[in-house]
Amino acid sequence: MADAPWLVSVGGDAKVWEVPGMALMSEFNPHQQDISSACWSHNNQFMATASTAGDKVVLTSVKRGSAHNIAEYAVGESQTCVAFHSTSRYLLTGGKDGTIHIFDIKTKKVKKQYKGHSDAITCVTFNWNDTYIASGSVNGNIVLHNVTTNQASSPLSLPKMEAIRDIQYSYFKRSLLGSVSDSGTVVLWDTNTRRPLHSFKDAHHAPATALTFSPVNDMLMATVGLDKKICCYDVQGKSIVRTMTAESPLTAVDLMYDGATLVVGSTRGKVYLYDLRAGTTPQKVTQAHKTSVKCLKFKYQIAQKVRRILEHLFC
Repeated sequence: MADAPWLVSVGGDAKVWEVPGMALMSEFNPHQQDISSACWSHNNQFMATASTAGDKVVLTSVKRGSAHNIAEYAVGESQTCVAFHSTSRYLLTGGKDGTIHIFDIKTKKVKKQYKGHSDAITCVTFNWNDTYIASGSVNGNIVLHNVTTNQASSPLSLPKMEAIRDIQYSYFKRSLLGSVSDSGTVVLWDTNTRRPLHSFKDAHHAPATALTFSPVNDMLMATVGLDKKICCYDVQGKSIVRTMTAESPLTAVDLMYDGATLVVGSTRGKVYLYDLRAGTTPQKVTQAHKTSVKCLKFKYQIAQKVRRILEHLFC
């Protein structure tokens, strides 16, 4: 049972579900406001959360039927988005003041700080070997910070680009970064050249809110938006290969390590579970939250762990 797929959904609180039945395992909220961001540590020992108010970042130990706060970071520092270093030793945060922090989980101190943004940060992530940090902001810019030298790149941006809502690196092509924005545009970036590889300008006709790369299929990426659309892409062929429409505007998405299970969250607090092998009708619909679903994350899985280890050993 310990290896059963777990999914966290966050909105007015955080809830952990067992997939595919969507049995509720645990629920909690260590914040005063809605939760804006959540991520599992790579060793699956705990979860980090941040709130829309930026009151603090909290580490929580989640087990079946229980959740216990372990530590608090960035108290009162307006940090609203979180991501983990692959070793799970360091926690990456970004926030309303445009500052990025790396916290040492053990010492609870700031290890590094970056100030390459001029506006509020909406999303942060490490690259495959934790040597670069990618971050998006409300002014439509994406900035890459070199972790070692602290240098920030010139902003990655396109004309008429609006607030960046999500970014993620491909699990396979290390320099490939995807982004979605309020303009509805979905962009594939080459982080080596700092230039766009392709822009899907008509993917969404309302703000695009979230994206995810498949952890097992090197071609597959999915995005969702407030136009109620789920778009699946062939990133190698640079084409949209499937479009599905939900009943409500969509705000979150993730793909499970089986390569077929897709979950999306809506503004009405519902979580929809799809099997990409079984058509366009959701297999399960769950009323997860009373407010909008802000984030969905599957627990880190063995396939992703093995890939990380091999990359560090042989690359």
